[in-house]
Amino acid sequence: MIKNKNKLLPIFFLFLIAGCNNGPKTIEPFSLAKMNKEHTTNEVNSDIHEVTVGEILPTSKYVYLNVKEGDKEFWIAAPKQEVKEGNVYLYNEALLKTQFESKEYQRVFDTVYLVTALIPKDHGVKTTFINKPKANSKKANTVKKSIASSQESKGQFVGSVKIAELINNPEKFGGKIVELTGKCVKINPNIMGKNWIHLKDGSQDNFDLVITSEEIVQKDSRITLRGEVILNKDFGSGYSFDLILENGILIN
Repeated sequence: MIKNKNKLLPIFFLFLIAGCNNGPKTIEPFSLAKMNKEHTTNEVNSDIHEVTVGEILPTSKYVYLNVKEGDKEFWIAAPKQEVKEGNVYLYNEALLKTQFESKEYQRVFDTVYLVTALIPKDHGVKTTFINKPKANSKKANTVKKSIASSQESKGQFVGSVKIAELINNPEKFGGKIVELTGKCVKINPNIMGKNWIHLKDGSQDNFDLVITSEEIVQKDSRITLRGEVILNKDFGSGYSFDLILENGILIN
């Protein structure tokens, strides 16, 4: 009888370990790349979301937020930052987790989205306002000239151009600062620390011109941006461009 009990012990421990692994997992939000590598079974959402913040539960490393998007209400977890109740924020990369345990608050969330970056909707609004000077506004003109001076220090400013001009003669503009006016047809915020603005001006709309910037602009808005023309740029991770504008500054 003793021998039979000894044989059953390993089986008992296997069931015990399996039972422990079935409980909720505690995972802190971190980079999406690391999440994808370690948690490939979870759903990754890359759409742009606009949410209004309700309840706020801060922790030492991140913050839980109960948010509303339209008629939907759900929880997200974002890197630690100052967030205000009632304010509107944007995010586009999120990893869905179910039965997510918070040890700090001793609760399990049925679902929570781990968000890589949360941006206030009004981010860049003040910059946009300042860069559009009112009549007799010396302060606004000074700011605008300061922006232009800062950019010219990185390369020669050659004035306003059309996208078709850049495409037809890229070597002429490589390394130089240009100004473009057109429609923002798409924006991908917070990818590799930058916002990726897709611009069309009607001159060659079959070309997807991308401008990296710290500015946030509204999709379908008509804008003027100033940036440096870079040729044959490879950011890695599949982001490779024959022609791209970097360090875009919103002029109008």
